[in-house]
Amino acid sequence: MPTASPGLDPSAPWLQPAPVAQCAEIGLTPEQIPVVEVVGAPCSVAEVIALRSGRSVPLYGRGATRAEAVRALANLVRALGGDADPRGADYALGLALHPLAGPAPLRTAAQSVLDGTAPACAAQLALAYVRILGADDTLRERVARELVGPPTSTVEVSLALGVGGGDYGSFRDHYAVLVSSSERDELPVRVARAWFDFVLARRFAGLDTMQSFDVAALDPASHWLITSAEHVHGDLSARTRMAEIAERLLAPVGHLLPRLTGVVAREMAEIVQHPMRLRYQHLRCAAARDHAAVAIRAWLHAAIEGDHEGDEPIPGTEAMRLGPEPSRAGRAAMEARAAAGEFLLDWYVPEREARESLDRIARRVLRLYHRLRGVQALVAIERELRPSGSERSGYESLVWPTGAIR
Repeated sequence: MPTASPGLDPSAPWLQPAPVAQCAEIGLTPEQIPVVEVVGAPCSVAEVIALRSGRSVPLYGRGATRAEAVRALANLVRALGGDADPRGADYALGLALHPLAGPAPLRTAAQSVLDGTAPACAAQLALAYVRILGADDTLRERVARELVGPPTSTVEVSLALGVGGGDYGSFRDHYAVLVSSSERDELPVRVARAWFDFVLARRFAGLDTMQSFDVAALDPASHWLITSAEHVHGDLSARTRMAEIAERLLAPVGHLLPRLTGVVAREMAEIVQHPMRLRYQHLRCAAARDHAAVAIRAWLHAAIEGDHEGDEPIPGTEAMRLGPEPSRAGRAAMEARAAAGEFLLDWYVPEREARESLDRIARRVLRLYHRLRGVQALVAIERELRPSGSERSGYESLVWPTGAIR
C-alpha cells in the first residue's frame, strides 16, 4: 500500500475509497478498487474506476526518489508500449497530477532537486512525461510552473510555458512569455520566437532569422521546428527532412515506446499534407495582415491625434471626422498594442478562413514539437536511470527487461 509523500497529509488522498456509486455501476465494492501506481496494459475496469476516482499515485507521490522516476518511465512504457491499452496515454496523463493533491508532489520534487536530495533529472522527467504523452497547453503549463527553479530544467520550462497557445487561440500571450522569459537568449528559445514571428505573425524576417542559425549548434527538436517553418514557406523537401529528424530522435527509444513512432507518423502526416495550399494560406494571411495593419494604424493615428488647432478642414470631410468616442477606443487600442509589443496588429487577420486553416497546422506543429522535445530529454534521462547491476525491481523489469538494455 502506498505511503504519503514528504510534505503531504499522511492520509494520502489516493488512499481514499472509491465512490460507492461508481463501484456499483460495475458490480464491485470500494474495497475491490485498487490503488493504481502503473497503468495496466490493457487497463481493467477496476483500474479505470480507480483512475477516475483519484485512487492513483501521481508523479512523485511517494517523494522525489529514483524509484519514483523509474515508476514514471514504467508508466510511459505501459502507455506507449507494444501491448498498450488504446487509451493508455490518457490514463497515464491522469497520473501527472492528482485531483486532490494537485501539484504538491511536483513542487516537492523541484525543491528536492534544488536541495540535492533528488536525482538531477527528476524535474526534467516530469516535463518530458507530459510532453511525450501529448498533454494540452493547460496541463503542460501547470506542470512546468511547479518545476521553476532547478537550473537543469530552466530552458525546457521556458519553452513549455511559452511555446503554445493553439488550444485556446492565445498565441500572442505565449509569444509574450517567450519574449519576457529569463532564458530568452538561449538558442532554443530564440528559435521558437522566430518561428512564432514567421508562421503566426507572418513576418518574413522570422524565416530569415531561423535560416541564419548554425544547424550544427541546434538541438534536433529545434532543427525540426525550423524545418516545419520552411515547409510553411513552400519548401517541398522540408517534409522529408522533418521525417528524417523525427526518425533520428525516436530511434534510441523505439524499443521502449514502439507505439510512439506510429503516433508521430500520424501527426506528421496531418502537418505535411497539401504543402502548396498551406503556402497559399500563409501568403494570404500575410497580405491581409499587412493591409489591416496599415488601415488600423491610420485610424489609431487619427483617433489619438485629433485635429490640430488652427488647421482648416478639407472641404467635404467634416462629417468624416472621428468623434470623442472613437478617440477613447483609439487610446484603449494603443495601450493594448503597446502591451503586446506591436503583435496585436501584426496578428490581426480578417481572412478568417485562411487564419483558422494556418492556426490548425500551427497547433499540430507545436504539439508534435513538444513530443519531440520530450523524447529528446528522455534519451538522456533513461541512460541516467539505468540499473547498474543485473538485479531488477518490479518497475525496472518493465522498463529494462533482462538483456534489453542497449
